[in-house]
Amino acid sequence: MTASGKMGCEFSYTTAYMWSQFYNVRIARVGDAVLLCSEADSIPSFLPPIGVSLSEGITLLRTYTEERAVPLRLHGVDEDTRAALCALYPDRVRFEEHDGDFDYVYETQALATLQGNTYHSKKNHISAFTRQHNWRYEPLTDMNAADALAVSSQWCQEKGSCADAGLSSEKCAIRRLLEYRETLSVSGGLVYVDDKPVAFTLGSPINNDVFDVHVEKALSAYAGAYAVINREFAKTLTAYRYLNRENDMGIPGLRRAKQSYRPAILLKKYTCEFI
Repeated sequence: MTASGKMGCEFSYTTAYMWSQFYNVRIARVGDAVLLCSEADSIPSFLPPIGVSLSEGITLLRTYTEERAVPLRLHGVDEDTRAALCALYPDRVRFEEHDGDFDYVYETQALATLQGNTYHSKKNHISAFTRQHNWRYEPLTDMNAADALAVSSQWCQEKGSCADAGLSSEKCAIRRLLEYRETLSVSGGLVYVDDKPVAFTLGSPINNDVFDVHVEKALSAYAGAYAVINREFAKTLTAYRYLNRENDMGIPGLRRAKQSYRPAILLKKYTCEFI
């Protein structure tokens, strides 16, 4: 999937694997076509096909859905794909915009350096954290993967022991990402305060230009830890032009946090239904 050239987080195999149980994700290959289906609500929704032309992939999907007497729905449709679908199937496609699904894509160098007045508050958060704590950053390794799990568990306890189904699924997904991190090309890092792990992050490439940050967690008692882990991890990723920090799910606080880093691209995405 990384060869698709797409920026959206849905086009990361690691993202699909991470949420496969929660969204009931299935992946199939038909010749050169790679097809991904999610049935979170028992209604199939497909990622735009990759590996073949859009028209060839849609033909495959339409055959599949017509045989099962269900509508053809697509998710993760970016602006270019939307335009192509409109050109191929005029008056036969209907789109719906979901701003909670838009991906926040940043210039990696900007997050690694935090230069200029734009990031003044972020630098202040990091300075305050440094004055208050004796901290260090470590890249994710076999030796400290368990510490990332410990932060994940404590963070989950802070959020009501992950009673929410999505948070519970994410906690399980983090464990799976750590277990299969080499196979999934997952890298990450941790922040320690006086040898106590207080923040961690995990991500993987979408393509040669875009790296997807799947997870970022910090304990609430350590104000500024999010700014620190964000910058320190970005410093290790400058081989990628962009960091996709995924969507805000319509959560106001998360939206403000993601907007405060001034994304270079707000990647619009749509759902599409054939009519």
